[in-house]
Amino acid sequence: MTLALQLIANGLVVGGLLCLVALGLALIFGVMRVVNFAHGEFVTLGAFATYLLVANLHVSPLLGIPLAFALGAVAGAVVQRAIIARTTGRPELDVLMTTYALSIVALGAFSQAFGGDFRSYAEGPTGTLTLSGVTIGWRSLTVLLVCLALGGATVLIMRRARIGIALRALAQNRDAAASCGIDVQRSELFAFSLSVGLAAAAGSLVSLIGTVTPYVGHEWVLDAFVVVVLGGMGSITGAMIAAILLGLVHSVASFVLDDSWAKIVAYLLLYAVLLVRPQGLLGRADG
Repeated sequence: MTLALQLIANGLVVGGLLCLVALGLALIFGVMRVVNFAHGEFVTLGAFATYLLVANLHVSPLLGIPLAFALGAVAGAVVQRAIIARTTGRPELDVLMTTYALSIVALGAFSQAFGGDFRSYAEGPTGTLTLSGVTIGWRSLTVLLVCLALGGATVLIMRRARIGIALRALAQNRDAAASCGIDVQRSELFAFSLSVGLAAAAGSLVSLIGTVTPYVGHEWVLDAFVVVVLGGMGSITGAMIAAILLGLVHSVASFVLDDSWAKIVAYLLLYAVLLVRPQGLLGRADG
């Protein structure tokens, strides 16, 4: 029982981070029907922003979380206005290749600026918390609590705030939402900015429990794409459920087998679910 609880605790931390990354992907696709291949680079942006803040100013990395979110939100707004908005109305493949090209350019910029070294910092919460034989580091617990807070705030915005209701209307029917007076451009700008802010905040949290490299975003965004497809394309609730499920599967598979097999098991799970429900766990069936 103690081992099972320990694996669950570890899985929840991984699932929480996956949830933040996947929330942004699901939101962008649900509202704008855009598959954002550059999402991983925004995770990397948040990780490096926090690392540079801590390494240069020697402050708590917890201050880097709101900084990364704000930086990501601004970067997302700029990218949406300057690049994504200009592809509106073009074939989906054009948009997909645009985000892929942005990913390659950003990855090259990070590699050129920081090289391939692994970076980390010692500042931040230290020690462990033990309850009923289950041990969890304060860093991991901090990551889990922040993920819960940001994920809960996102769901609250989508369900209660006027802008959230507008985004849900856009996801249902873009033309009908526009005819009802919803500002489509403003709503899409907010959705993209929020999504990128969440990705950058996730990167900040990744730097707290791992190392920072130009490729750190890629390591998380691939699993996040699995989460989005598994939960149902565009479904925020589905993405959250799938993220926790995949985190738990990864934790158990890593313990029983190894990290490489954990990846294989995750994709086998995706394949099995899509065989039964091609639209994902909470996705809408076509037709």
